[in-house]
Amino acid sequence: MSAALLLYATMVVAASFQEEFAPLAGALAAHHGHGEIWLVGVACAAGSWLHGVVLFHLGRTGRGILQRRVFETQLAFVRENPIRAMLGTRFLYGMRLALPVACGAAGIGFWRYALWTALAALAWAGLFSAVGWIAGEAAIHLIVGMRRYEIPLGIALLVAGVVFWLWRRWRVRQAVTA
Repeated sequence: MSAALLLYATMVVAASFQEEFAPLAGALAAHHGHGEIWLVGVACAAGSWLHGVVLFHLGRTGRGILQRRVFETQLAFVRENPIRAMLGTRFLYGMRLALPVACGAAGIGFWRYALWTALAALAWAGLFSAVGWIAGEAAIHLIVGMRRYEIPLGIALLVAGVVFWLWRRWRVRQAVTA
């Protein structure tokens, strides 16, 4: 299996679980010649879309899961704004799992959901792939430039952690004696 094909397959799976990290990392890999940027975007969009379809199906068939009060807000949003809800499945943080489930539960047709969420997934993957392509190289330079500060920064973090731990311990003792 070629390295590029492995990259695209990884992006399909990673976009389902790692969300923004997948197109950012995939774009950086493409920037370094391990694949094509547009195929990274398509692979991430496909993974994101497949994840949404599975959740949509869960909402369509798993009525027991919708007994929870957490879905009341999402169901109301989907019923009032179905297109916005479908487009928002990738962009509304905090609702990425619940919103596709609510779309399925609200009775939105599969093909309608599939089309709108495919558009959202392509826009999302394109945006974050572009950011990864542009900003990824700058981040690499920043990280490489910080290597000379690794030891002092590590010591500072260790000291800060010990001070924080001692402070918390002191506060607990103060609360117990009060």
